[in-house]
Amino acid sequence: MSDISVIIPVKNRAELLRKTLDNLLNQRKKPDEIIVVDDHSTDDIKLVIYDYITECIFLNNKGSGPGAARNLGLEVASGKYIQFFDSDDLLTPKKLENQFLALEKTGADMAYGPYVMAEETENGWIQRDVVMQWNALPPALALKCHMLRGWNILTQACLFRKSLIDSAPAWNEHLITHEDYLYLFKLSLLNPSFIHVPEEGVVYRQHGQQSTDNQTQSQTRAKDKMEVMAEIKSILPSSGADFLSKGLFRGRMALNFEFLKKSGADSRRYKGYMDFQDPAWALIYRAYNKQKRNETNSLWEPMHGINASVGAFQNIIQEIKNG
Repeated sequence: MSDISVIIPVKNRAELLRKTLDNLLNQRKKPDEIIVVDDHSTDDIKLVIYDYITECIFLNNKGSGPGAARNLGLEVASGKYIQFFDSDDLLTPKKLENQFLALEKTGADMAYGPYVMAEETENGWIQRDVVMQWNALPPALALKCHMLRGWNILTQACLFRKSLIDSAPAWNEHLITHEDYLYLFKLSLLNPSFIHVPEEGVVYRQHGQQSTDNQTQSQTRAKDKMEVMAEIKSILPSSGADFLSKGLFRGRMALNFEFLKKSGADSRRYKGYMDFQDPAWALIYRAYNKQKRNETNSLWEPMHGINASVGAFQNIIQEIKNG
């Protein structure tokens, strides 16, 4: 068995993919296999395949969407550890090595670490948000309870033990957005052991081709999120989560349903979500969220482990530049 398999769905991002592949191939611990799953691209992806054919495994998606692509990648992955990655993101050069060593040393099921949203322009990198997960999750709660309360890390910022992935349900193949949150929540139900590795980070690149940017209608994103929440809601009774975490999740559901209606959606189309209306828990969640954000003096709760300093962002970017 090899050490690390990287799985990358791609659709019409040939030029962005080149930089991502170079970034992965320059990791201090180079992946044993990089599996790129093309989701029916119509751009110059064939030129990328030609240039990287000896370094990567290229597959054609049997279905459509990122979930189906990741499921196909998992079918052929041989690594002891799995790195899910996107075709446009970048890692600091020791990210894979440090998370691999942490998992080997501790026997944990997954490692996670910092990430930041940023855009690369002609004038350099522009930071779009604070550095997330610079600090670890508070240890008092189980991972599933953090997620019910609103925690969601990039899968790119994690490294997963393959045995954990093999025990989990497949990726949802019908969602375009929020599929990662659903997948991570289902993983959390397995009560995995996890470790924070602070030394390295991920740049979540912002650009005009993203499915989650402003070109994607807010109504579509809200609908995908509602479908994810509906599935999680059906799991809640058997989740083993505490009362408050379940209630805060119901509050988040109620607020998302209100957003869905305000986005212009015909509420009659979503009558199956009507029981998401829960004014009491919506008020409780608002108050809880406000209190937690006041603790960090930011838009984020303490569980997100933020670092708002410009220096933290610059350190991540400089490491990537130095490669």
